[in-house]
Amino acid sequence: MTAPDLDPAGPHPTRDRLIEAISAHGPITARQLAERFGLTSAAVRRHLAALEADEVIAEHEVTVAHRGRGRPSKAFVLSKSAHEAYPGGYDELAVMAFEELARLGGETAVSDLADRRVADWEASLEEVVAEREALGETITLSRKVELLAELLTFRGYATTVRPLHVPLPSSNAHSGASPRTLVTAQLCHGRCPVLDVAADHPELCEAETRVISRIIGAPVQRLATLAQGAHACTTHIPLTEGRTP
Repeated sequence: MTAPDLDPAGPHPTRDRLIEAISAHGPITARQLAERFGLTSAAVRRHLAALEADEVIAEHEVTVAHRGRGRPSKAFVLSKSAHEAYPGGYDELAVMAFEELARLGGETAVSDLADRRVADWEASLEEVVAEREALGETITLSRKVELLAELLTFRGYATTVRPLHVPLPSSNAHSGASPRTLVTAQLCHGRCPVLDVAADHPELCEAETRVISRIIGAPVQRLATLAQGAHACTTHIPLTEGRTP
């Protein structure tokens, strides 16, 4: 399989846009894609069928609540072969270099290099935050996570932020207090520019998790990674604990 043509001037600009959306927002359904791009469901399904036949995308079943019961809903994610074929900032030489580094310096050397690779994430984000604040924007923690996603997307991660609101049980059901809500988010990478290396050296993923934790100022949890076969790298991020309106 060849890498998907992402040039908007290429022969299939609509499919290219679908690939980008599936990469960043998958699992995503044909209906959601049709609404996103203003296309008919029939047209989107034709493109999806072609992309699936070319092994660019793959089906991914998600559970949807329906009258108290779950039912499978067909959605799509970028396929494993597409991840491997997608142009990245590394090649076979990078994989060989990591293997040689591990042989000569052991796990410590690999971890040190992994930390150096993401060491500028904090400084780069601080610059962006400072620029926005200078323009009068108030940067909340949630907004900071959004800016981090934009920064990482620029660096090839196709990152999105998915807010989550989790109701918490009241400590006293008869107190009359408003229920509390735990506000969290999931930072999702639809692509990984170092996927081949990370598959054998999870130190790269661990270094990313550590720097995200420092940026947030609280422990975060990596729930899944592309290197482990998931459809996206997903990091759970605590934001605030507040009260529902």
